[in-house]
Amino acid sequence: MEQSPSPAQRPFISVVVPVYNEERYVRRCAEALLGQSYPRGRFEILMVDNNSTDRSREILHSIDGLCVLEEPEQGDYAARNRGVAASRGEIIAFTDSDTAPLPDWLDRIAEAMAEQPDVGVIVGGLRFAGSSRTLSLMAAYEEDKAEYIFGSDDAELYYGYTCNLAARRRLFEELGPFASVPRNADVVFVRNVVDAYSTDAVVYRRDVAVRRLEIASTGDFFQKQSVYGRDFPRYAKLTRVRPLRMSERWSILRCVVRKRRHTPIDVGLLLAALSVGALCYDVARWWASARGGRRG
Repeated sequence: MEQSPSPAQRPFISVVVPVYNEERYVRRCAEALLGQSYPRGRFEILMVDNNSTDRSREILHSIDGLCVLEEPEQGDYAARNRGVAASRGEIIAFTDSDTAPLPDWLDRIAEAMAEQPDVGVIVGGLRFAGSSRTLSLMAAYEEDKAEYIFGSDDAELYYGYTCNLAARRRLFEELGPFASVPRNADVVFVRNVVDAYSTDAVVYRRDVAVRRLEIASTGDFFQKQSVYGRDFPRYAKLTRVRPLRMSERWSILRCVVRKRRHTPIDVGLLLAALSVGALCYDVARWWASARGGRRG
């Protein structure tokens, strides 16, 4: 019978979290990280304050067990780069200060890296703070959509999100740090990994899960879709990437309905929510492209 590795044999993991005016959520994020089931001596938590003007910094300094750093250059990715520079782990795990990783998050990251030694980046599953019927349906769809994208060999579909991403240090040192852009440097990093090593170097694991505290309602979800649509023209200029085609979206939806055995009411709710979400995304993407064209 194969024995589990002793705590001393587990890889050392550095968790890097940028913080900017997140007094509403940062304590829950820190407590979720401190409550990990992973051996406490085998991970560190680096919270990087990025010029917060609310109580975020005060809250961080009131919690034992955190390494609190400061980054004067404004921007989430500058803060993440600061955290990585000060870190010691052979695996670097990223999340956001408005996010609460599940208790086994670090265990799942370590297991996934051990099971797949050729994999350099893990993109994890996202769950929502809200638990309404519609939001639960959309969360399940988003997970199946991610499995479709990261299970394909179409490099132009691949993306990343640093609210739940882990990378081997050697890979980050080779292809990092994050670009000095306001948003979406995580997408650029993942695409650099794919371009250098193929799609096999990046995997999606829904069991490496975090909860997005900021998404507690369908309205929050729609607002986030608008943000993603607005961001697309920006990162599309930095790396080759394309959104899902309508035919691909329908294929994913059919698989979701079949696999999860949704009732007709569930299908109707999901269709309505996805239609509104897609509209929010496409309108924001069109608006951002048009504004960028006018500026150019």
